Amino acid sequence: MKKAILRSTSALALYALTLGLPVHAEPARQLLLDVDFAARDVAKVDIGDFHFLPGQLAPLHTHAAPAIGYVSKGTIYYQVEGQPAQILKAGDAFYEPVGPKILHFDNASATEEAVFTDFNLQQTGEPFIVFDHPPTEKIDRRTFPTAPIVAKGVTKAVAVSERIAAGAPINRTEADPVVGYVAQGRVTITVDGKAERYAQGQSFFAPAGSTAKYAAAGQGATIISFALKR
Repeated sequence: MKKAILRSTSALALYALTLGLPVHAEPARQLLLDVDFAARDVAKVDIGDFHFLPGQLAPLHTHAAPAIGYVSKGTIYYQVEGQPAQILKAGDAFYEPVGPKILHFDNASATEEAVFTDFNLQQTGEPFIVFDHPPTEKIDRRTFPTAPIVAKGVTKAVAVSERIAAGAPINRTEADPVVGYVAQGRVTITVDGKAERYAQGQSFFAPAGSTAKYAAAGQGATIISFALKR
């Protein structure tokens, strides 16, 4: 798994400029994930919210479509076949590749629930997950609306955490298709003139080339945006 975090002010400013954002937005943005994979024609993004009980283990599985996601609560013990194990904490983004077995995606806590959301970048007719054996334990996956994003030749996913201050909306044209998750607070997202309100724990999307406005009230909001790039 390739994971990068921008720590310096200059690096954040450079990344903001590459996205066409004003540099003054830099303190509110943090790069969580920048991962490459084989080119694919994404026909839809299947999204689900997993709630794992304390100590719950994920069944052995593989992915037909690359999965990207975000841990919103708890701690996950994660291991891809042939790679070292990792601990994912709340606030971390993750990537599950096509091909190798996912040996572990388990709740690492014996006492606390773990919650994570996955975004599966599926081609036409492609399942997002394949189990070696049918699961014997109930898996609490709460399906979100499928993002009807059509994107040819996607080779990269970039995840960014973004803080939106109350009364300071963010306006931009999305250069790439974006799927996202509200990590904290409430936000009104207006895409090409159509406004929708989203609460913590809900997902959203914006097509490539769309004009988007992100506005928060109250104590502000934090969103996690996954941009799909060629």
